[in-house]
Order: sequence, then structure tokens, then C-alpha cells
Amino acid sequence: MTIIDRNVRVGRGEIDLVADDGGRRVVVEVKTVLAVGPAPPTAEDAFTADKERTVRRLASRLHAPAPRVDLIAISLMESGVRLRWLKSVA
Repeated sequence: MTIIDRNVRVGRGEIDLVADDGGRRVVVEVKTVLAVGPAPPTAEDAFTADKERTVRRLASRLHAPAPRVDLIAISLMESGVRLRWLKSVA
């Protein structure tokens, strides 16, 4: 996968990363959360249905629309950092 651009403004919105995965355009949303406490949140939980709709709408408005949306989920924990790359989340 090759990163093509980052922090891409689309109207009033912003796409974190635009990438190429073997000739296929991909939009990547990056979510980071501080995961501490008795019931710590996850970065995956931060990617809500509203955020998914927004990212899909922005991806469709790119000059070369991206049919796939991936999520990089970063959780900052007392024990360290957990990073997950989830493909085709939207």
C-alpha cells in the first residue's frame, strides 16, 4: 500500500489518508483514543455510524473516488500502544 496524500480537504471535511492498494484507491480514517479506566473505550468504538457516513460521503467526492474505507485504530493504554489496521470497514 502506498500513501498518496494525507489530511485531504473535501469541502468542509477532511480525509486522513488516501492510499493506493495495488491500483485500488483507499480512504483511511485514523482514530486514536486514550484507553484507560475500568471500561476503557476502543478506537474502533470511536468510528461511529455517523463518522462512517461522513467518510463515505467524502470518499465519493474525491477526484478519483475511493470505493474502500479502512480504519487505523490506535489505543493508548497504560501498558503501551495497540494499533490495528482494519480493512473495508465502510
